[in-house]
Amino acid sequence: MPMTASGGGVLENDFRQHLSRTCPEQDLRRWFDPLDLSVSPSDQSCYVRFPHAYFAAWFEASAKDLFEKEVRRFFGPSFAVRYETPGGNGQASHPLPGLVAAREFPFGHRFTFDTFLANEKNHFPLALAREVAQGAEVRYNPFLICGPPGSGKTHLLRAMANAASRAKSGNAVFFGSIADIQNRFADAGQNRHETRSAIAGSDWLFVDELTDLRRTPELEQELVFLFNAFHDAGKQMVFTSRERVAACGFFGASLKSRLEWGLMVHLKSPDLDVRLACVEQASRDKRLGLSRDQVATLASRFEGFRQLEGVLLRIEAYCRHTGRDLTEAEFARHIRLTEDQAMPELSPERVLAVCAEHFGLPVADITGTSRRKELVFARQAAMALCRTLLGMSYPALGKVFGGKDHSTVLYSIRKFQKLQDDNRETKLLFRQLAKKCRQGGPA
Repeated sequence: MPMTASGGGVLENDFRQHLSRTCPEQDLRRWFDPLDLSVSPSDQSCYVRFPHAYFAAWFEASAKDLFEKEVRRFFGPSFAVRYETPGGNGQASHPLPGLVAAREFPFGHRFTFDTFLANEKNHFPLALAREVAQGAEVRYNPFLICGPPGSGKTHLLRAMANAASRAKSGNAVFFGSIADIQNRFADAGQNRHETRSAIAGSDWLFVDELTDLRRTPELEQELVFLFNAFHDAGKQMVFTSRERVAACGFFGASLKSRLEWGLMVHLKSPDLDVRLACVEQASRDKRLGLSRDQVATLASRFEGFRQLEGVLLRIEAYCRHTGRDLTEAEFARHIRLTEDQAMPELSPERVLAVCAEHFGLPVADITGTSRRKELVFARQAAMALCRTLLGMSYPALGKVFGGKDHSTVLYSIRKFQKLQDDNRETKLLFRQLAKKCRQGGPA
């Protein structure tokens, strides 16, 4: 059970010392000491109990913003602040609805605009994301955030969803990936209409990573239906994508044209100064005690937020479970383990590039219609690899390989499977190509 400030809890006393560095002692006595404060690291929450409702009203107007900002700085951006005031005549305390609602983060406590690290390079996308999330006016519909893996697209999307859920009382927000939406329709079975209506009944639509439609083309028509429903009702839609719409040749004409109605912004990979700030903040929040050299090493070796979060999580787990300081040898080991896992993203493009290099053929020829023997073999190998490594459906493969019919794809894959069964060298070749697709380095 968390200890309270009045009970002398260690974390709470440490937090008061943190506040004393920037707040005068007389101010702390006025607005901090009357609080009954408890911290629960297990559920990432800071509980605040007011002596009475009048003090709560004064606190909200005068000290709340400063207090919450310092809570996030000291305990970490993932901490939620929850308020309550005691009931009268010895009754149990009850939450303060206005204060609690203002600090709820239904899509992750750590996903806010304040915790999204960016410099001038990404100032424009961040500013527009803030504007859209305010919901005052639907001006950019849809709003599409593009950027390479590790650039922070999902963080920004979740920050927008958190802000949108608080923009107006009672906002209904749908947030999900392509896989989430697919699972909803799969669970619905024959009742797809009910699922469509349930999603379309939301006030906001947030969909992460549209490029995953490449693997589930059958879902595209459902997205077009949802798009029409939200657009006709004047309700905001926000999407993310690894690629710009113009580069997504697998999108159908209906979806592609609709996405081009709105505003597209592009997140660039974080610069070194942003990565340095990310590592420094994580070191403070997680109390890792990283040296300047170690911070600089991590920021220079890992170029995306995702990789940085991975190695920092590994270091945090080590420090927490061993209870020991991080030695240089352990630091180097964690970097090496993370770099070993930093494989390229497996995609149809990766498979095609590997096959093109191995067979000495242009990618355009492999996805084309020529029936030359060497091209047909390379095409069948690439289709089989996509099917095995990525689990792509036959219609999705048909789109990737130049708009071929799914029956043609099915025949090609079965043909190559028979070649593997009959010829040991073909089977070894398939294994070699699959291994190369999964490994790093140039294709």
